[in-house]
Amino acid sequence: MPNADHETVRIRLSALFSEMHLEVPSSETDLFDSGILDSQRLVELLFQIEQNFNTQVNVEDLEIEKFRCIETIAALIIDRQTAGKLDQFSRVGGSSA
Repeated sequence: MPNADHETVRIRLSALFSEMHLEVPSSETDLFDSGILDSQRLVELLFQIEQNFNTQVNVEDLEIEKFRCIETIAALIIDRQTAGKLDQFSRVGGSSA
């Protein structure tokens, strides 16, 4: 994905944190060490990501390192969206063959 997509997702994530009333000083701030995210807020964040980015976070994605900061969350969202598009493409390709 181009850097513009990553930047767009990062900006949208920053806005999402603001809507959740969570102040994140920078996109590289460690969300757990700083106390911004805890288990309850992580669950809320997962729900908000799925709703706002129309993507699904899979069980195998639930590693703390993937949610460490806005940058890593943006990368995860882009990966999930790309995987979803590839799944759609392979289903369409498979049905027309």
